Formats: sequence, structure tokens, C-alpha cells
Amino acid sequence: MSKIPSDIKTADEARHWLRVNGFSAEKTESLVREWSESTPAPAPVIEEVEVEVEEEEDEVSTSLWKSKKK
Repeated sequence: MSKIPSDIKTADEARHWLRVNGFSAEKTESLVREWSESTPAPAPVIEEVEVEVEEEEDEVSTSLWKSKKK
């Protein structure tokens, strides 16, 4: 098997690297299949999302107070 660089993390990246480096389509698919079986799947990336709460409540009560004041 060809030495696919360790910075390659996905099958698509491995496929691209092999094709750029002169492997035939058939050989590329064979090598990618072998590489995928021997490479552990990367852990899913979990991003923390901050939820920003808008202060609509204050704006609504202020506008109601102003309309009653008139």
C-alpha cells in the first residue's frame, strides 16, 4: 500500500492525493478502501453555540408606557 500522508483525514482527500500522485482510478479506489479500513474514523467536531438573548421585553414595556403617557 502507498504511504498516504498522515495529515490526510478523509477518503476524499486521500483519493485526491493518490490521483494527483499518478495512481489509476482503479488503484486509487482500492488503496482508499484499504486506508479507510485501517484509519480510525475522526471524532465528530462539537461546537459550543452561545445563545444571545435580546432585550425585547424592556423595549416593549417602555413603548407601552410611552403610549399610555400620551
